[in-house]
Amino acid sequence: MSGKVSDIMSRELVTAKVPSTIEDVVKIIIQNNVTGVPILDTSGKYIGMLSRKDIFQNPGEDQTAMVMRRAKTCHPDTPIEDAAHEIVRQGRRHVAVTDDENRVVGMLTPQNFLDEISRLYGDMSISKLMTRKTVPIWDGTPISVVHYVTQLTGMYAFPVVNASTEFVGLITDRDLFNRIDRESGTVVYDTGMADDEDPWTWDGIRNVVTYLIRRSNIVLPEIPASEVMIRDPVKVYLHDTVAEATRLMKEKNFNQLPVLEGHNKIAGMLYDINLLEVFA
Repeated sequence: MSGKVSDIMSRELVTAKVPSTIEDVVKIIIQNNVTGVPILDTSGKYIGMLSRKDIFQNPGEDQTAMVMRRAKTCHPDTPIEDAAHEIVRQGRRHVAVTDDENRVVGMLTPQNFLDEISRLYGDMSISKLMTRKTVPIWDGTPISVVHYVTQLTGMYAFPVVNASTEFVGLITDRDLFNRIDRESGTVVYDTGMADDEDPWTWDGIRNVVTYLIRRSNIVLPEIPASEVMIRDPVKVYLHDTVAEATRLMKEKNFNQLPVLEGHNKIAGMLYDINLLEVFA
């Protein structure tokens, strides 16, 4: 039997308020190296959620109120199973936890559930939970095309295969950002980042890579995925257990893992949100 949301929720909160602009929220996301924040009204009460994905899907909107989702929250006393169902239902990785006065007291992402999932379902095979529908990228694909695929699919991590369809790496939106010319100053200018603001690390900026590329009209260089991809990434195999997958995700702070079968053949991807389906 699992416990309550209050047992697993994150209590260190990063929030944004309305009225505000998307630029304001992007700065908060960058500064705190997060990918989603609860939105509060002027009285400090919860009114919605805004994530990286919401920003990506609305590149033309400038006002936070127009982009945020009026997403359902969980209560600290909500059973963990019900909270997992809510995240899966919303199809987003962030759910706010609010008290009886509608004030945010915690946050949930799939990462908060990993210990509980391992304890209750650690012996289960990941083959029962993984996503077999995935989008492999040929290692010769120009990274400008990879970025285009992220826009079309809403996915931000892809297994990379060679001409023999063997798995050779993983490419993510962060890897694309590494190839943008940092000396141009374009991205720095568009984020409102000044030269003396060291806490705004490049790791944080990569969390909003697609937004910045779209807003800045940045052109990615015509180089192949093989020059950008992560070679020999952390991976799991088709018949590995949930316990092994959750251990790797927690230790490495990953939200996805490539799943292999046979000799370097990609079988699919395992996302942390897939693991929540054990509670179904």
